[in-house]
Amino acid sequence: MLDVAAVAAPVRVVAPTISPAPATSHILRGLRLAVVAITLAVLFGLSLPMLLAHMGVYRPAWTQLAAFVIFVVVACGFGVLAWLEVAPGRWRWPLAALVLLTSVAATAAVPAPHLIGQAHWSFGPLGWLAVLLTLDLGAQVLAALLVTHYLLTLGQLALAGQTDRATLVGMAVQTVIVWGFQLAVGHAATLMRRIAVDAARVAEQEEKLRTDEAVAQRLHAEQRERYAALAATTAPLLAGLATGVLNPEDERVRRSCALEAARMRRLFAEGDDVPDPLVHQLQACIDLAERNGITVQLSVRGERPALSKQVRRALTEPVLAVLVATVRSARVTVAGRPDRVSVSVVADAAPDELSTVEVPGVTTTTVEAEGRLWVEVTWRA
Repeated sequence: MLDVAAVAAPVRVVAPTISPAPATSHILRGLRLAVVAITLAVLFGLSLPMLLAHMGVYRPAWTQLAAFVIFVVVACGFGVLAWLEVAPGRWRWPLAALVLLTSVAATAAVPAPHLIGQAHWSFGPLGWLAVLLTLDLGAQVLAALLVTHYLLTLGQLALAGQTDRATLVGMAVQTVIVWGFQLAVGHAATLMRRIAVDAARVAEQEEKLRTDEAVAQRLHAEQRERYAALAATTAPLLAGLATGVLNPEDERVRRSCALEAARMRRLFAEGDDVPDPLVHQLQACIDLAERNGITVQLSVRGERPALSKQVRRALTEPVLAVLVATVRSARVTVAGRPDRVSVSVVADAAPDELSTVEVPGVTTTTVEAEGRLWVEVTWRA
């Protein structure tokens, strides 16, 4: 019995590809590169002249040069990571310890009278390195790292005996000025990260809506196509059986029903996601013939190009008619080349009518001899 309601069975729908929302790391890339540029500008534009101008003050001087090189290497390393959009990950904390120890060593090489002044060049750049280390972690982590740096420097001032009021006020003023810029950048990074997350969430929702709409439209179109494919033959057959115009005991009517059942099986198989759709659709029709007691052998040879749905229907339509009319056995062969695909069937059959589907490039050859029927359908590119 033909089940027309099954035409509404689920179909395979390929949703359109929609570009994903920009990742948070990608949005922060520009800000990270800008901070790298600021850090290098501070190092070479402000710190290096002060360092060179006070080389005779440091004890020893090579400590300052080594600290400057370490700061530059760390800044450039973050520049490379930012350019590649790679997060520092777990390496940020060893680097944080390295730059803090470097700052402590550089501060220790500055004589006590020069700890608050231009000779202490390493205080400001370390804050910008701290921004690079914590740019994707938020302003709170940055503030904690800056406070750690401040307390270490304050401890070194105490050890050097530079805890008079003027020194502490000067250090506090310098800290407020430098931290104001650095914390502002850290807070801006936090806001940008929140905006990026919200934008990604909204973009994901919009993508889901567009995909659902595209799937619904494609599903509706596939279902209408299925109904249209069956309306020309299946609907009149069902109507004739329902009104009594067609007699189910008539051999021709039974063959027509079997042919429509095979077409519906092929139609349902078209929606399956399989590596070889042509063989899969043929196999679905062969299974139906074997259920009716017919022995069918299937042989597949050669590599075949991807074929459209219309071409596959044209290649299989005559084979369905032959299988339906087969008495005992049939042999189906699928042969392929890059520019040619053929489907042939040999059977002890005498179909009432050999149905075909007109498609450009598809030809049908029929030979009948000694009670055997040979049909070959060929598609050429």
